[in-house]
Amino acid sequence: MGTPDFAVPSLKALLEEGFRPVAVVTSPDRRSGRGQTLQPSAIKQVAEAEGVPVIQPESLRDPSFAVE
Repeated sequence: MGTPDFAVPSLKALLEEGFRPVAVVTSPDRRSGRGQTLQPSAIKQVAEAEGVPVIQPESLRDPSFAVE
């Protein structure tokens, strides 16, 4: 679970050691720039590039989001 850029090295280290995370949980894409286009987080970009599923709940406190 993570959104900040500092979560990327941890994910990369896991992947390099042969671990395959079940999924990455991160914040929803945010609007950015003058065009206010949706921008994925750095961790989402790495996860998708490596074929790791990405989960983006609006809130971790939402009862509909449960990690089992």
